Amino acid sequence: MKEPDLQLIHLEDDNGKPLSEKELELQMKRMLRERKMLIIRNWLNTIFIVLALVAIVGVLIFKGGERGLYISYGIAVLAIIIKMVEALFRMPGFRQ
Repeated sequence: MKEPDLQLIHLEDDNGKPLSEKELELQMKRMLRERKMLIIRNWLNTIFIVLALVAIVGVLIFKGGERGLYISYGIAVLAIIIKMVEALFRMPGFRQ
C-alpha cells in the first residue's frame, strides 16, 4: 500500500531528477493560488450557510402573504446564487 504524499512541494520529478528553480517557483505560485481560492470558497460557503439559515427561519416565522415571507424567499434565492458561484470555483477549467 502506497503511503500518502505528505510533502507539499515536490523537489524531484517522477524520474528522481531535481526540479529547476523555475519549476519550484511555479509550484509555489500554484499552491498560493489554490490557497486563495480555498479561502474565497470558505467565505462564500459561510455566507451561504448564514443566508440559508436566515431564510429558513423567515419561512418558519412568517405566514403566507406577509412581506417577511417574500423577503425570506429572496434571501433563499440569494443564498442559492452564492452557492452556485462557489461551485463555479470548484470546476477544474474555471481558473484558466
